[in-house]
Amino acid sequence: MPEPRDDAPIRITAADVSASHVDDLLRRQANLRGDTGISRDHRGRWWYQSWFLLMAAGGIAAFLSWAVIEPHFDDSVEVAGSIGKLERHEELRIQTVIKPRQTDPKKLVELGITADLTVRGEAIVTTIGTRDLDTGKPLDPARLAPGLPVLAYSEPLMTADGKTVWVAEAVDTTPASAVPNDGPSQEQLQQRSQTLGMLIFALTAAFIGLAIGAIDGLVCRMWRRAALSGLVGLSVGAVGGLVLSIVANLIYAPMSSFAAGQEGGLAGGLSALGFAVQVLGRSFAWGLAGLAMGLGQGIALRSNRLLLFGVIGGVAGGVLGGLLFDPIDLLRNQAGPPSAWLSRMVGITVIGMAVGAMIGIVELLARDAWLRMEQGPLAGKEFLVFKDVMRIGSSARSDIYLFNDPLVLDHHATLRTSGEAIEIESANQAKQVLVNDRAVRQARLRHGDRIAIGRTVFVYQQRGG
Repeated sequence: MPEPRDDAPIRITAADVSASHVDDLLRRQANLRGDTGISRDHRGRWWYQSWFLLMAAGGIAAFLSWAVIEPHFDDSVEVAGSIGKLERHEELRIQTVIKPRQTDPKKLVELGITADLTVRGEAIVTTIGTRDLDTGKPLDPARLAPGLPVLAYSEPLMTADGKTVWVAEAVDTTPASAVPNDGPSQEQLQQRSQTLGMLIFALTAAFIGLAIGAIDGLVCRMWRRAALSGLVGLSVGAVGGLVLSIVANLIYAPMSSFAAGQEGGLAGGLSALGFAVQVLGRSFAWGLAGLAMGLGQGIALRSNRLLLFGVIGGVAGGVLGGLLFDPIDLLRNQAGPPSAWLSRMVGITVIGMAVGAMIGIVELLARDAWLRMEQGPLAGKEFLVFKDVMRIGSSARSDIYLFNDPLVLDHHATLRTSGEAIEIESANQAKQVLVNDRAVRQARLRHGDRIAIGRTVFVYQQRGG
């Protein structure tokens, strides 16, 4: 049998290169050199990133809160019925009326009254600025007649002598459905909207707090943590949103009044200064509301780090969403009934998304140490080291829950923070932890270390590593 030639070519096929044992040999060689076992595997699911999960959860929750409250919320008081008394004014009658919420009682505006009428017994006046929703033009009083069914959108203004008049912003002279013969008064409808306006902060904060608090537990199938953190987020959001809405209104109301007095025809009749003040006032108000939206998980898990991330991210997200609210309202179609439902829907949803995303981004930028799952059911998810002692195991009470893995014990390993170092310790001699493919009882972790627990593989990473 001929001896093989030393200069015979070595053939390496594509199958040889992609074989799994090649990676094992490379890791073993790196260990012999003392290198860390950092993985470059980016096949993990990007949607498991905290910023995306929190953004999606916050956005969906905010949209649901809007869907719950919007059917009961009116920007203008809607009065439907047949016209009773009607008095047209051939020549415009000028009255002086105080601007709504105007803090300066001496600042008056003049309104040109075109008609006085009653709808379902409620007194309403139309002006030269009242829109006819049927034609899209200023309302012609000649189109009004006793007995005509209409739908009026009115708001209260105060006259110079202290009386309240209800001024129609728009009138639908051809309503699509039959108008009722009775219903709540304009004052009752206005009080309902004012109450809902106060509750919108609390409801939105409660929904967002519930979702942001529960989402991590839901993704990790930790139902007890999801329920606990969600309920705490719901409670803190509701109570905090209600209390902070009162504080926010104390600041927002005078800013809104100042903005209302800055006429310029730029944005909804406001000057550039007025519109800017309005936007800043609303962003401040929603920033306070955001403060209560991200606290649930930190309180439930008793983690000061998560609590801090929730505060910073919640305020930043609320401010960002509030800044977008009025510009969105400015872009809406002004031809229909006077309603800001679209800007509320988009604005509130954006606020929820912004609060969630900012909490995730703050966590991303400020975290010190975390485990990234490279292999396992949640590949791509990063688990923050958020307290000094964390349990890893197949028990749902673990801080890092490894489900559906028969090789993992209920309590398999423990992460301990000692000063600036983090150590991993095996909880059972028979089920040791592998760090860079070496079985360890206890080991100090370095940036890039690969940790294998059962069938799950993590990469330990730290800031500045």
